[in-house]
Amino acid sequence: MMPAPVLSHPDFRVVVASLCGALAWGLNQRYFDRKKQSVAFIISFFMGILGADVTLEVVKIIVPGIFCDDRAIGAFFCSALVITLITSLIHRISPLRNNQEKEK
Repeated sequence: MMPAPVLSHPDFRVVVASLCGALAWGLNQRYFDRKKQSVAFIISFFMGILGADVTLEVVKIIVPGIFCDDRAIGAFFCSALVITLITSLIHRISPLRNNQEKEK
């Protein structure tokens, strides 16, 4: 059963694009176990829906004139990139945290 914010979302293309971005990330990730992968997938999916507009604006700044005002493009990129950035941040912080624990 789909959560209420997803079902009541006015643009179903954004929901589908966010789902596709989360699936694209999920198929390419190699670091998480099943439980963490499920949580990351859910985060990716909902962030794609919520961050579609912001991501579309950032993409338009980086690559002007290429994309139209289709929120689905922003949802796909946001969904795929937000969890990639979080994963990268975790991998950068994790060694620092491990070093601090070893020093104690």
